[in-house]
Amino acid sequence: MLFGFVINPYAGSGLNYRMKGSDSINDVNVNTTYSINRARSFLLDLEEGMKFYVPSGEMGENVIKETDKLLYEVITNPHPPFSCDDTIEFVKKVSAFCDLIIFVGGDGTARDVVNGNSEGKPIMGIPAGMKMYSSVFASTPEAAASIINRIYRTGDMKIQKGEVIDLNENMFQEGTLDVKKYAEVAIPLADEVVRDPKNVYVSQDADMIAEYILDIMDDSYYIVGTGTTCKMILQKLGFLTNPLGVDLIKDKKLIASDIYPEDINRYCTGGRIKLILTPTGGQGYILGRGNRQINMDLLKLVKKEDLIVIASPEKAHDLKGLRVDLDGFSEYFQSNYIRVIVGYSDFKIMKIRSS
Repeated sequence: MLFGFVINPYAGSGLNYRMKGSDSINDVNVNTTYSINRARSFLLDLEEGMKFYVPSGEMGENVIKETDKLLYEVITNPHPPFSCDDTIEFVKKVSAFCDLIIFVGGDGTARDVVNGNSEGKPIMGIPAGMKMYSSVFASTPEAAASIINRIYRTGDMKIQKGEVIDLNENMFQEGTLDVKKYAEVAIPLADEVVRDPKNVYVSQDADMIAEYILDIMDDSYYIVGTGTTCKMILQKLGFLTNPLGVDLIKDKKLIASDIYPEDINRYCTGGRIKLILTPTGGQGYILGRGNRQINMDLLKLVKKEDLIVIASPEKAHDLKGLRVDLDGFSEYFQSNYIRVIVGYSDFKIMKIRSS
């Protein structure tokens, strides 16, 4: 079984620039980017002796040789600043002979892989982007390693179909979710691959949930996460904010909109902090996908009993459980179940699925 492996060194860097994507970024220190660290986590969990075909430098070679247990061969030589053309060129070459193409990035990288994959080989993503609406990603880097270890041991790879989603990043930055299916691709058949595309739910229950939240609000600071269900709370207070941004309210007044972790200490000058989240439709992520502005540094300011999850009954019913892709969450929360508000004073206990 032959594997191709490529990293988008800029994927996930949008957070550092207070952006919701990284398609236009090409000047970061690639040695410290989110995607490089995610690639490391994946590679360190692999079994010894596997061989990968990679680009040189930061797009593959540098990280894989750190492990001292994996074999690799360089087949392209990209140079910074890296571009989508470097990914496409690599995939064109590796698709001629590899059985599976593994990439580290987000939706933009997935599109580049599709554009280079002239042979239609199976692909699998290691989640590292700001945008991951495509259903081709393993739930975590460690889950991706589990899939590859299994394929390597058995020499067998069953296939299913996944979708690569095309999202307009310019509109995304402005808060408009313009999502279209870009391609249907072959991906490994594995429970660890999150296949369900993000669904959009329109429900009058969001209004009742927002009413309930407003009725039980105290004098705490409330960090309100991304998503239409969360934003209904702001709308009922008379504020229209970016549905893809994170907002801060206190005493039912908007303190700041579209905030990032570094803003919290500036605005929260004492007092309790509560966090309101809603899962992504279809995929069920409450943290780590679609709201990377909320990291563990911010989460540690919130008591676990002040983590408030809301979802329409339709969304909660369709989900098999909730997901988290955030290092350190299990130590923070220490439970496999959480209460979800699904209506006015209506609740459902949901499992947080392990990846």
